[in-house]
Amino acid sequence: MPILIALGGTFAFSAFSGNSTVTINNTAGHLTWENEMTLIGTNANNTPITVEGPNGHIYEIGTGEAYHNANDSYKLVLGNQFYTTATSGKEFTVNVTNLAPGEYVELQAVITNNGTVGFMVSSTTTATTSSNATYNPNGQSISKMQVSQAAFMNDLEKSTGYIYNVTQSSGFNTSLSPEGTAVMDIWIGLGNSGGNDVNHYQGSDFSLTITLDIVSDP
Repeated sequence: MPILIALGGTFAFSAFSGNSTVTINNTAGHLTWENEMTLIGTNANNTPITVEGPNGHIYEIGTGEAYHNANDSYKLVLGNQFYTTATSGKEFTVNVTNLAPGEYVELQAVITNNGTVGFMVSSTTTATTSSNATYNPNGQSISKMQVSQAAFMNDLEKSTGYIYNVTQSSGFNTSLSPEGTAVMDIWIGLGNSGGNDVNHYQGSDFSLTITLDIVSDP
């Protein structure tokens, strides 16, 4: 099951533009499961960002929005989809646009076993970047860095380039009985470069691929 998280935009000198893909591969048994994606939080306030879930509904996140809490917490459900062994290739897509330097989004994926047999979930992560030749004619490197969840906010301020963290919060690499859940938190941000202008990031892309393998465990 591919989950595509696309982040894009053309904001200011250093737009956040890219995509992230989560692919769930089914390897054994007749399994059924649900995936739900939630926007947990963001500090975006420079310009409103838009978040589009798999149902096509577009939310505009910014200061004064009705579902914006004072502590930057949202708990905004972006959508859910249901899967079986036969439909595991169906895409789950989330689009986020207009993140500026120093801003981030935190997403949470919850995989629920709604079948009749147990299964186990494991994951691997890879990340790539690319640049926009219009804004980066010299081909300067578009950096990416995996950071710890504890250091994420500090690294967001001082780093140049994209940073990310993927945390298996619960339910991974263990047997999940029917109705059991596995929870993954995903943080993605564009570094603020210590407040310095770094112009070659405009129009650049960041792609985060998280492959989740679901294996039957009767």
